[in-house]
Amino acid sequence: MIVKPLIFDNILFGELAPWIPENNAETKFRDILNNQVRTNKDIPEKFFKALITSLRNYSIVLKLEHLPNTEIIANLAKFAELQTDFNSLAIPTFYNKASEFYMYLIINERVRILAAITNNTKKCATPIDSEFQVVSLLNNLEYTINQVAQKSYTDKLSIYVLNALKISLFRIYEEIKSSFPYYIGSESLAATEIISILDTDFSSNKLIPDSFAYAISQFLSLKDKNQTNSKTTETDTKNKKSEIPDKPAFIPKKNDFRSGYKGKLTYDDVIKPELFSKLEEYLYNYDFIDLDYNFKDIHTKKKEFAAIYKLLIRKNYFREKNIKHLSKFRDAEYRQYLDIRYNVSTTQQFSKCTPSIVQSVSDKYYWLDTLQACK
Repeated sequence: MIVKPLIFDNILFGELAPWIPENNAETKFRDILNNQVRTNKDIPEKFFKALITSLRNYSIVLKLEHLPNTEIIANLAKFAELQTDFNSLAIPTFYNKASEFYMYLIINERVRILAAITNNTKKCATPIDSEFQVVSLLNNLEYTINQVAQKSYTDKLSIYVLNALKISLFRIYEEIKSSFPYYIGSESLAATEIISILDTDFSSNKLIPDSFAYAISQFLSLKDKNQTNSKTTETDTKNKKSEIPDKPAFIPKKNDFRSGYKGKLTYDDVIKPELFSKLEEYLYNYDFIDLDYNFKDIHTKKKEFAAIYKLLIRKNYFREKNIKHLSKFRDAEYRQYLDIRYNVSTTQQFSKCTPSIVQSVSDKYYWLDTLQACK
């Protein structure tokens, strides 16, 4: 099912629109916030459950798809650590109960959308399916971006909410482009295009504190500064490389290098060697294997290693058969080949590895969570 910005669209066209007279009542939003909504503002999984219940008391039936779960949200938090630039795109602080409600609502909707697209792409069997999911979401967001740009109200609450929506829509669109670079297609909007849609007088408005233009201007300035600092740090690192010992660079081995293997698979059965090498680089960086491709049995990682095998098989990283073996390979034969490659035995762990274990390991490591399928 395609991910849609349901709450954003409800705010613009439905019962949650701030310009509706009944949505200016402070008592209404005080009651909603006090009904576990404020308490769970930082726990999206519980926030939406409390929100749906609270709104029902006011005859507002909110139907949401793709409610986030704790594991997906935790995985997003790990990703956020790598994307610190986006943290500067914060919604201005609320000034009353109504604006407080909308602030929490918009923040959590952004998390719901990110969690939903992350979960959907994980379930896709092919890259084409993943691209369809991501591009469809971007198209839905583009529609909402164009719609919010056409809204104009003069009351304080409506101005606050529209401003918060613009900031969040810009942020989530850029986050998705950053998170799923393989799937965004060639028709996605550039940051400058989004800005021109949402604010036709950006150059003047970027001097107004708490405005959309001001927030975006701060974000772009910080991004440029970080990129400059990154280049400087990279240069300094190269200059100091001889002084500070570092972990040796990973060396991809796009061949079979172990002796004594009599199995039916070979490295030629790897469908996309460049993706497989990238995965192995992650295995090295996360201390699953050493530079010689030997498995490092630390912190009970063998169980996780078996789950990674299962994920590779599910994502079609290997051919189903080859010229020397016309019948389809069994999962155990894939496992045997990988065990030889990494000098390990995962026979027991592989046989006991359930789909739930694979899922938990995938959720734990972001690079597995977004692992691209090969066909």
